[in-house]
Amino acid sequence: MPEDPISQEMARILNEKLQRVIDKQTEHTIALANHTGALDRLERRQEEHSEMLTEILAILRGKADPNSQ
Repeated sequence: MPEDPISQEMARILNEKLQRVIDKQTEHTIALANHTGALDRLERRQEEHSEMLTEILAILRGKADPNSQ
């Protein structure tokens, strides 16, 4: 750390500002990770729903086909 009081104060202020930037980046990184997880879960659910809809359509088409009975 610098010896003279002015340099010490400037270093302290810069360190505080740097810490605020790091804290904000950490918050953003955590938020991004949470959103990524939520998007992954949503994508999995959409795939499950798509598969279910495909099965439902196959069942309905089978019932609508008079030759299938």
